[in-house]
Amino acid sequence: MLLKKKDLPEFDFLENWPAHYYKIKDIIKRKEFLEKAITQNLDSEHDCYRMKLLNRRFFKENKKGTTDSFMLAWIMIKASASSGDAFIIRKKNRELENDLKNLCLCDFIPENEAEQQVLEEEWSDFARCYLSSCVESKNYCSTLFNMVPLKDDAVAKKIVAEINLVTLSYPSKFGLEDSMAPLRQIMIHTFCQMIENGASYWDI
Repeated sequence: MLLKKKDLPEFDFLENWPAHYYKIKDIIKRKEFLEKAITQNLDSEHDCYRMKLLNRRFFKENKKGTTDSFMLAWIMIKASASSGDAFIIRKKNRELENDLKNLCLCDFIPENEAEQQVLEEEWSDFARCYLSSCVESKNYCSTLFNMVPLKDDAVAKKIVAEINLVTLSYPSKFGLEDSMAPLRQIMIHTFCQMIENGASYWDI
């Protein structure tokens, strides 16, 4: 039996702005609230750059807020790293450089500490989204055609291996590990915050 959906009371995301900014999961609404915040000068030091990042991540090249460019770039790097085709090394180098741009790791350099803080918050939001998508996915957390669930420890190690592949071992083949380092740091920090005994999976 399907349950009726109950209308939840409207939450004022502008209260204590921007404390609840990333709790707005609907990206269209997130942009609408950010526009309101800019109009009301709630956080003028950060909001304009926050809008640049939002547009870059979700609305670039006529995207309408339904595609996460950060997640897409991550998936593309993972796919390239897994293909193992050594005959198209130059093409892979160009593709990786483009993916780094889409992750705001190359041509989107913050001009001051305030912008750097906002960028790190955006990366942290992506890291939370990525980790949640992994642990909530039956396909990711199982084997043998989704018939055998993996133990929590195995899932955690699988995520660690993927983070290492995408942010360290694969970029290092092209001398780009330093460019990826800021995001790698955010991914590891967020992993340790979200995953039970997360720090035990890293040599930190």
